[in-house]
Amino acid sequence: MFCRDHAVQLHRAHDELERAGEVVLIGQLTPRHAASFRRRVELTWPVLADEERASYKAAGAKIATANELLGPKVVAKGVQASRRSGVVQGRTIGHAAQLGGVLVIRPGGTVAWSHMSEDASDNATPEEILAALRDAAEPGSAPG
Repeated sequence: MFCRDHAVQLHRAHDELERAGEVVLIGQLTPRHAASFRRRVELTWPVLADEERASYKAAGAKIATANELLGPKVVAKGVQASRRSGVVQGRTIGHAAQLGGVLVIRPGGTVAWSHMSEDASDNATPEEILAALRDAAEPGSAPG
């Protein structure tokens, strides 16, 4: 649910994100599921499939504990997310406890900024991502 909600939030900030940098989403999906997700959420950005979760491991994304998936804080945020974006929990594809994150990567391949989820509800806001993209575009900005 939080993955879908995050994609909806990013889609709502589409124009600003497009002006700030190139956006690519990566999911622990098959290519068929990635294409379906992209159509369902009406995304124009690429959605790459990483069934083996190699990008998650390389980025340091963690596997959640039961409390980080279903604890009271997470459930409360799930209700808020559902009300905000109209998404509900669907069938989980891939490792159910795999958390994600956001990386802002400079053209040279260095990570300028990252937000790795601490629990299932912990996603960077579009505003945080936009700020990181703008900072990364500044000449001489240091990795964050």
